[in-house]
Amino acid sequence: MGYQGGYGKGRHSPQRQERRHQHPRQDPETIRGIKKAFEEGNFSEVRTSLRKSEVRDALKSLYQEVKSKAREENGKGFKNWDEIEVLKNAAIVAAYAVVNDLRTTQIRKIIEMAKSLHTEVTTKKDMTAVTQKIKKEAVRMNMLMAYYAGKNKSVLPIQEVLEPILNWLSLDQNASPENFEKVYMFFEAIVAYHRYFGGRE
Repeated sequence: MGYQGGYGKGRHSPQRQERRHQHPRQDPETIRGIKKAFEEGNFSEVRTSLRKSEVRDALKSLYQEVKSKAREENGKGFKNWDEIEVLKNAAIVAAYAVVNDLRTTQIRKIIEMAKSLHTEVTTKKDMTAVTQKIKKEAVRMNMLMAYYAGKNKSVLPIQEVLEPILNWLSLDQNASPENFEKVYMFFEAIVAYHRYFGGRE
Protein backbone atom coordinates (compact mmCIF):
# COMPACT_ATOMS: atom_id res chain seq x y z
CA MET A 1 0.00 0.00 0.00
CA GLY A 2 1.33 3.44 -0.92
CA TYR A 3 1.78 6.34 1.41
CA GLN A 4 -1.62 7.87 2.26
CA GLY A 5 -0.40 10.93 4.16
CA GLY A 6 -1.15 11.91 7.72
CA TYR A 7 0.89 11.55 10.87
CA GLY A 8 0.73 8.04 12.23
CA LYS A 9 2.60 6.39 15.04
CA GLY A 10 6.24 7.39 15.19
CA ARG A 11 5.64 10.49 13.10
CA HIS A 12 5.84 14.09 14.25
CA SER A 13 3.71 16.97 13.07
CA PRO A 14 5.49 19.97 11.52
CA GLN A 15 4.60 21.92 14.66
CA ARG A 16 6.24 19.33 16.93
CA GLN A 17 9.30 19.14 14.68
CA GLU A 18 9.62 22.94 14.77
CA ARG A 19 9.41 22.97 18.57
CA ARG A 20 12.10 20.31 18.82
CA HIS A 21 14.56 22.48 16.88
CA GLN A 22 13.87 25.69 18.74
CA HIS A 23 16.54 26.83 21.19
CA PRO A 24 15.33 27.31 24.76
CA ARG A 25 14.70 30.93 25.64
CA GLN A 26 17.06 32.63 28.02
CA ASP A 27 15.09 33.74 31.06
CA PRO A 28 16.28 37.27 32.00
CA GLU A 29 15.43 36.65 35.66
CA THR A 30 17.53 33.48 35.76
CA ILE A 31 20.43 35.29 34.10
CA ARG A 32 20.19 38.10 36.66
CA GLY A 33 20.04 35.59 39.52
CA ILE A 34 23.11 33.66 38.38
CA LYS A 35 24.98 36.89 37.64
CA LYS A 36 24.20 38.14 41.15
CA ALA A 37 25.43 34.86 42.65
CA PHE A 38 28.77 35.25 40.86
CA GLU A 39 29.09 38.93 41.76
CA GLU A 40 28.46 38.17 45.44
CA GLY A 41 30.75 35.15 45.43
CA ASN A 42 27.86 32.84 46.28
CA PHE A 43 29.34 29.97 44.30
CA SER A 44 27.62 27.28 46.39
CA GLU A 45 24.30 28.44 44.92
CA VAL A 46 25.73 28.12 41.43
CA ARG A 47 27.08 24.67 42.23
CA THR A 48 23.73 23.26 43.39
CA SER A 49 21.86 24.44 40.28
CA LEU A 50 24.57 24.05 37.64
CA ARG A 51 22.96 21.18 35.73
CA LYS A 52 19.58 22.86 35.23
CA SER A 53 18.98 23.76 31.58
CA GLU A 54 17.96 27.35 32.33
CA VAL A 55 21.15 27.86 34.36
CA ARG A 56 23.24 26.49 31.49
CA ASP A 57 21.67 29.08 29.20
CA ALA A 58 22.34 31.86 31.71
CA LEU A 59 25.95 30.72 32.06
CA LYS A 60 26.44 30.92 28.32
CA SER A 61 25.39 34.57 28.39
CA LEU A 62 27.78 35.37 31.26
CA TYR A 63 30.59 33.43 29.60
CA GLN A 64 30.19 35.44 26.40
CA GLU A 65 30.59 38.63 28.46
CA VAL A 66 33.84 37.37 29.98
CA LYS A 67 35.14 36.28 26.58
CA SER A 68 34.39 39.71 25.12
CA LYS A 69 36.20 41.43 28.01
CA ALA A 70 39.22 39.14 27.59
CA ARG A 71 39.40 39.99 23.89
CA GLU A 72 39.24 43.76 24.40
CA GLU A 73 42.28 45.39 22.76
CA ASN A 74 43.72 41.96 21.94
CA GLY A 75 43.91 40.86 25.55
CA LYS A 76 45.04 44.18 26.99
CA GLY A 77 41.72 44.56 28.80
CA PHE A 78 42.79 41.73 31.12
CA LYS A 79 45.41 44.06 32.63
CA ASN A 80 42.63 46.23 34.06
CA TRP A 81 40.91 43.40 35.93
CA ASP A 82 41.35 43.65 39.69
CA GLU A 83 41.80 40.52 41.80
CA ILE A 84 38.09 40.17 42.55
CA GLU A 85 37.23 40.42 38.86
CA VAL A 86 39.93 37.88 37.98
CA LEU A 87 38.47 35.34 40.41
CA LYS A 88 34.85 36.04 39.49
CA ASN A 89 35.56 35.68 35.77
CA ALA A 90 37.57 32.52 36.43
CA ALA A 91 34.57 31.03 38.24
CA ILE A 92 32.28 31.84 35.30
CA VAL A 93 34.68 30.26 32.79
CA ALA A 94 35.08 27.19 35.04
CA ALA A 95 31.34 26.72 35.48
CA TYR A 96 30.76 27.01 31.74
CA ALA A 97 33.59 24.54 31.12
CA VAL A 98 31.93 22.07 33.51
CA VAL A 99 28.59 22.13 31.70
CA ASN A 100 30.52 21.62 28.46
CA ASP A 101 32.14 18.49 29.96
CA LEU A 102 35.75 19.68 30.11
CA ARG A 103 38.04 17.22 31.89
CA THR A 104 41.27 18.40 33.47
CA THR A 105 43.12 15.49 31.84
CA GLN A 106 42.43 17.21 28.50
CA ILE A 107 44.61 20.17 29.55
CA ARG A 108 46.96 18.35 31.94
CA LYS A 109 50.07 19.28 29.96
CA ILE A 110 49.20 22.98 30.11
CA ILE A 111 48.52 22.81 33.85
CA GLU A 112 51.97 21.24 34.35
CA MET A 113 53.64 23.85 32.12
CA ALA A 114 52.00 26.71 34.02
CA LYS A 115 53.09 25.30 37.40
CA SER A 116 56.64 24.73 36.18
CA LEU A 117 56.88 28.27 34.79
CA HIS A 118 55.48 29.67 38.02
CA THR A 119 58.26 27.94 39.96
CA GLU A 120 60.91 29.37 37.63
CA VAL A 121 59.49 32.89 37.73
CA THR A 122 59.42 32.93 41.53
CA THR A 123 62.93 31.52 42.02
CA LYS A 124 65.10 32.90 39.20
CA LYS A 125 66.96 36.16 39.69
CA ASP A 126 67.89 36.89 36.06
CA MET A 127 64.95 39.03 34.90
CA THR A 128 66.04 38.95 31.25
CA ALA A 129 65.98 35.15 31.27
CA VAL A 130 62.64 35.14 33.09
CA THR A 131 61.08 37.51 30.55
CA GLN A 132 62.27 35.38 27.63
CA LYS A 133 60.95 32.24 29.32
CA ILE A 134 57.53 33.83 29.91
CA LYS A 135 57.27 34.88 26.25
CA LYS A 136 58.31 31.45 24.99
CA GLU A 137 56.00 29.49 27.29
CA ALA A 138 53.02 31.79 26.65
CA VAL A 139 53.35 31.04 22.92
CA ARG A 140 53.72 27.30 23.59
CA MET A 141 50.72 27.18 25.91
CA ASN A 142 48.62 29.02 23.35
CA MET A 143 49.64 26.59 20.64
CA LEU A 144 48.89 23.55 22.80
CA MET A 145 45.56 24.99 23.92
CA ALA A 146 44.52 25.47 20.29
CA TYR A 147 45.61 21.90 19.51
CA TYR A 148 43.58 20.44 22.38
CA ALA A 149 40.55 22.56 21.48
CA GLY A 150 40.79 21.27 17.92
CA LYS A 151 40.76 17.69 19.22
CA ASN A 152 37.93 18.24 21.69
CA LYS A 153 35.39 21.05 21.67
CA SER A 154 34.97 20.85 25.44
CA VAL A 155 38.33 22.68 25.73
CA LEU A 156 37.00 25.69 23.78
CA PRO A 157 35.52 27.58 26.78
CA ILE A 158 39.01 27.91 28.28
CA GLN A 159 40.92 28.25 25.00
CA GLU A 160 38.79 31.09 23.65
CA VAL A 161 39.28 33.16 26.82
CA LEU A 162 42.97 32.42 27.37
CA GLU A 163 44.05 32.90 23.75
CA PRO A 164 43.99 36.73 23.72
CA ILE A 165 45.41 36.88 27.27
CA LEU A 166 48.36 34.63 26.40
CA ASN A 167 48.92 36.59 23.18
CA TRP A 168 49.07 39.76 25.27
CA LEU A 169 51.47 38.14 27.76
CA SER A 170 53.81 36.98 24.98
CA LEU A 171 54.59 40.54 23.86
CA ASP A 172 57.95 42.01 24.92
CA GLN A 173 56.45 44.86 26.92
CA ASN A 174 54.03 42.58 28.79
CA ALA A 175 56.14 39.52 29.62
CA SER A 176 56.88 40.57 33.20
CA PRO A 177 56.75 38.40 36.33
CA GLU A 178 53.90 40.57 37.67
CA ASN A 179 51.76 40.06 34.57
CA PHE A 180 52.52 36.35 34.51
CA GLU A 181 51.48 36.03 38.17
CA LYS A 182 48.13 37.59 37.30
CA VAL A 183 47.59 35.25 34.35
CA TYR A 184 48.67 32.30 36.48
CA MET A 185 46.22 33.26 39.23
CA PHE A 186 43.42 33.39 36.62
CA PHE A 187 44.32 30.00 35.16
CA GLU A 188 44.83 28.39 38.56
CA ALA A 189 41.45 29.73 39.72
CA ILE A 190 39.74 28.27 36.63
CA VAL A 191 41.18 24.83 37.44
CA ALA A 192 40.23 25.12 41.13
CA TYR A 193 36.66 26.26 40.47
CA HIS A 194 36.27 23.60 37.77
CA ARG A 195 36.94 21.02 40.48
CA TYR A 196 34.63 22.78 42.96
CA PHE A 197 31.74 22.86 40.49
CA GLY A 198 32.00 19.11 39.95
CA GLY A 199 34.23 19.01 36.89
CA ARG A 200 35.73 15.65 36.08
CA GLU A 201 39.37 14.64 35.97
